[in-house]
Amino acid sequence: MTAGEFHAAIRFAEHQRVPLPDALVALSYVPEEAAYEALSTASDIPLVDLEATPVSPLAILLVPERVARRHGALPIAEDDRTLTYASSHPFAAETDQDVSFASGRHARPLLARPSQLTIAIDRYYPRLSDVEQLLARFRNRIDTPQTAARPRNASPIVDLCDQIVATAIAAHASDVHIEPLISGALVRYRIDGILETVFTVPHEAVPQMTNRFKVMGQANIAVRQKPQDGAFSVSVDGRDIFVRLSTIPTVHGENIVLRVIDSEHRLVTIDALGYEPEAVDTLRRALDRPDGLVLVTGPTGCGKTSTLYAALAHLRDGRRSVVSVEDPVERRIDGVNQIPVNVAAGNTFAAVLKSVLRQDPNVLMVGEIRDSEVAQIVGQAAYTGHLVLSSMHTGDAASAMTRLVNLGLEPFKIAESLTAIVAQRLVRRLCPACRVPAAGPDRSPSPLHLVTSRMRPGRGCTECKMTGYIDRVPVAEVFTPTDAMRVAIAKGITALELKELMKVEGHRSMREVAMRLVDEGVTSLEEVNRVLADDAAQPVQSRNNKKRVLVVDDDRMIRMLVRMLLQREGYDVLEAQNGREGIDMVLTQRPDLLISDLIMPDVDGYQMLTALRSEGSCALIPVMVLTAESGPEVQKTVLALGADDYLVKPFDADVLLKRVRSVFARRAPLALAS
Repeated sequence: MTAGEFHAAIRFAEHQRVPLPDALVALSYVPEEAAYEALSTASDIPLVDLEATPVSPLAILLVPERVARRHGALPIAEDDRTLTYASSHPFAAETDQDVSFASGRHARPLLARPSQLTIAIDRYYPRLSDVEQLLARFRNRIDTPQTAARPRNASPIVDLCDQIVATAIAAHASDVHIEPLISGALVRYRIDGILETVFTVPHEAVPQMTNRFKVMGQANIAVRQKPQDGAFSVSVDGRDIFVRLSTIPTVHGENIVLRVIDSEHRLVTIDALGYEPEAVDTLRRALDRPDGLVLVTGPTGCGKTSTLYAALAHLRDGRRSVVSVEDPVERRIDGVNQIPVNVAAGNTFAAVLKSVLRQDPNVLMVGEIRDSEVAQIVGQAAYTGHLVLSSMHTGDAASAMTRLVNLGLEPFKIAESLTAIVAQRLVRRLCPACRVPAAGPDRSPSPLHLVTSRMRPGRGCTECKMTGYIDRVPVAEVFTPTDAMRVAIAKGITALELKELMKVEGHRSMREVAMRLVDEGVTSLEEVNRVLADDAAQPVQSRNNKKRVLVVDDDRMIRMLVRMLLQREGYDVLEAQNGREGIDMVLTQRPDLLISDLIMPDVDGYQMLTALRSEGSCALIPVMVLTAESGPEVQKTVLALGADDYLVKPFDADVLLKRVRSVFARRAPLALAS
């Protein structure tokens, strides 16, 4: 380079207001690499190769994009005291000041070539316009609440993450799903049990958004190939909200799920849970016992924790020592000694429980029975005089009992200590402002529509945000074992056998409870079938391929007599005490024969027979009428409605059995033909 070229470069730098090395490179007097190597040597500032230097995601999060782009400064490393950044002109005091202020750390500059720096900033910071446009659309679509104050220079990524959480809370979402895609990430809220898509985050913003949430949840941002858990708290409209974080790697990136827990939500009583009055009374009696095991079962998100907290609120009367062991403590309750599980510190469920039992508790609540060790401790505590509450992930009450056996609890201990099992689900409530009668072509096919008045979702309105539903209500079966059931449990009864015994003893299943909500217009049949799909999908198969007979009669003695006669002949027998229960059992259990009375409360035999014969899936199930109603007109009517046989009470046992065999014989050719 000549002296003239050097002076020309100086004049160019002054005129364009750029550093001299940039002028030399722009005028092609010196290669960029050589110019910046010389500058590094002269200034004693190391030259960093950004193509080969790893960049810390946390460092990127500490410096907002507007600061990085304004000063041409790329954060590359950080520790508790220092943030190291790369710049092509690291001598500007203003750059040091802004980087230091934004990060809360001492700023340490390194030298970088401008060509590499521009590419690196574009790579590590998403396009500002994309994220800000997304935020603008997001705010215009949804009214977001006020979160706790954040710095004025907060980056769009920080703002975006805060808005995602705040809006989820405002929408009463239980979970936030952030699912990576090839083109970005899908943000979905679970509202009233249904996932709803909110928006898509641009691809360039996804890595920073992921890192931001992991930093909030105190997860390790350097670990991307292993699942991680974390937690954080936010303040929204003056309320403290607890958020659980879960990440898991996928082929497109890390999938994030945030569980939103309002720790300041009003504690409900067992009367306010939304159960039927009979279920509330049964649960209250179980909780008022001095000892025993009370289980709450169901899938994730069905309200098990709320039920357990309502039980704790009922039990904290000041006369008992009430202790809970939770992972995590979701809501603080005065009068209850709540102990969080901390696996990292060695405080597992089992370890904490062993210590707690030495603290002389009267009532012990265990957040969840997850393994055999915890099951053994819980079972022993309930068996030796403590009242123990806990939860499990099982489908119904009968399955919870067998799950305890599978976890190693002796059947005799279960039989002695089991006080109650609450199996529950949550179904969406029909919007009262726009629901419509379930009539016309859009009606869900069900025989019950002939005998009950039902509702279905309307077209939606502003009250329900055009979904047809608003909020959720519980569907719960509260099971307490009778003496006969305890004997059967101690002998090792199976879940299927227990379900049938529960039916015989008059226990109402979740589906029966749900169907009452349908009949009352609280929810829809479609919603019940969605939530209880497994319960309705397949009929329970009878053991050893025995024929199954459903006996429907409001007289318990008649049901018992018919059951004994049929079981002696090798039939499996189910029971229902009115036509409504009978229809539901036909739909879910698919019996081979129905024997029914005519005069019954609620839904009588005439209505039930009419409904079943109008439903194609039930039309071939034979029906025998067994009634005290006599006379040719009655017989003519029921046969015209589709009954296969008619027998008047009182009846001869041998005649009944012959008639049953005759019905099966007549129906056999029809079954083969179909």
